[in-house]
Amino acid sequence: MKRNLLTRTPVIALAAALAAGTAGCTVTSPFQTAETASLGDGVPVDLDSAQVRNFALVSGEKGGDATVIGAVENVSGKELTLTVAIPGGSKAETKVPANATVSLSEDTKVTLTKVDVPPGDMITLEVSDGTESTPVLTPVLDPTGYYEDFAPKGWTPTPTPSASEGEGEGH
Repeated sequence: MKRNLLTRTPVIALAAALAAGTAGCTVTSPFQTAETASLGDGVPVDLDSAQVRNFALVSGEKGGDATVIGAVENVSGKELTLTVAIPGGSKAETKVPANATVSLSEDTKVTLTKVDVPPGDMITLEVSDGTESTPVLTPVLDPTGYYEDFAPKGWTPTPTPSASEGEGEGH
């Protein structure tokens, strides 16, 4: 019986040492709830009077129009004009009431013209709330799937062959 106790003691000591050694691994890790994360495909933009979330463009082609999407919260006590511009290119504006949140894709349509970046790429836009302006590296999303509803006016998707069209060709 004493012999069995002697073989178990080192195993128990090793297990206790491993447990104690790994117990502090998360001590220096930040709490995930303490960090703000952008959970959509767009990017966050913080200005003096406005907070923009899930900010992105939806465009079907390089050089075409693009719909600006996202949500704008006016954190000031007065109406503001949100301006989105391509430096040296087109510009679009929309009014946001005091202490209100506006969906750029549903409540109001904001469109930029001649966006010289293809879907899947990034473009630098200038975003302003009337008091502050900041450059924002913005994703350009393809208007497929969820984003098809936000496609720019006049855009039509390229037809893709269905699986049944390729069947029966001498397989």
